[in-house]
Amino acid sequence: MQPWTFDVADHPDRPPGLVWRETLARLSLPEATPVAGPGRFAGRAMQVISPLGIEITRLDGSPQRIAGRYTAQTDGVWLALLLSEQPGTSTTPATLAAGGTTWNMGVGAIACGPLAVDAMLTLPRAFSLLYVRLPKLALHPRLLGPTSLRVGVLAPTLGVRRVFAGFLQGLGQAIDALDTRQLRTVELALSELLIGSVLSDPSYGGGAQPVNRRVAAMHSICQLIESELTDPDLTMTAIARKHGISPRGLQKLFAMTGQNFSQYLRLRRLSRCRDDLASPLSAHLSISEICFRWGFNDAAHFSRSFRQSYGMTPRAWRQERLGKDET
Repeated sequence: MQPWTFDVADHPDRPPGLVWRETLARLSLPEATPVAGPGRFAGRAMQVISPLGIEITRLDGSPQRIAGRYTAQTDGVWLALLLSEQPGTSTTPATLAAGGTTWNMGVGAIACGPLAVDAMLTLPRAFSLLYVRLPKLALHPRLLGPTSLRVGVLAPTLGVRRVFAGFLQGLGQAIDALDTRQLRTVELALSELLIGSVLSDPSYGGGAQPVNRRVAAMHSICQLIESELTDPDLTMTAIARKHGISPRGLQKLFAMTGQNFSQYLRLRRLSRCRDDLASPLSAHLSISEICFRWGFNDAAHFSRSFRQSYGMTPRAWRQERLGKDET
């Protein structure tokens, strides 16, 4: 997959600041304002879009301030990681500001927030930045349900946050070498690493409110369900018993996400089947084998559910992704 690329230097006949703002608008980023500095303003962008619509962008540019919000889609999350900074005369650190709070943002720190919330990123030196926009479709339900994601900075200390920062660093460096199948792997990793990073840092971004205990409980329950998806007889009662809560308590946790246990279980099984149908590693398996593998016990019901959720049959999805026809 060839990334979309842009360089302000290729348009010497137009004001560079204006050209750059137009470019960021095309990339679904807030407006940028150049910060005073020597020489002509520079800006380069490279972007790839995953099959689920995750926009992965690397920006290289002169000192600037990026401020505002993306309002075209309210249900989604953005991530930004400062890949590098060039030495300069300014000693002011890069910062993220929102809601009256400002955080320093060093190289490797992960800034994040909801798309519809105003935030301002100030980059006082020439920089390289990875920006990722995750639409609702690409997010695990745990991020859009009980987890109230807010603007903040995840410090890349020990643990999963350090793993996440390293993952994003590598993603920024390899953006021009990712094909569609590799981007599917990136899609799966991004959501899980973000969830793990937020829950491992209860006060991320300097906020005073810790992550709610019910959120941590829901995260644990979802992990338990993932490990049991292959069991066709999996029930809410069984999951509640293994987690040590009552079925009614589990129902209340799922009510926070706007769905019930059965809906969540079906969607997770469908998602796993969809991933296998698109994977070359599962190309030797029939569609029926894949659906039974993930806990469905009726191939016709699976096919109807798949089409209702994704707008095409399992066979059409596999053909589109792998060019594999199944007779």
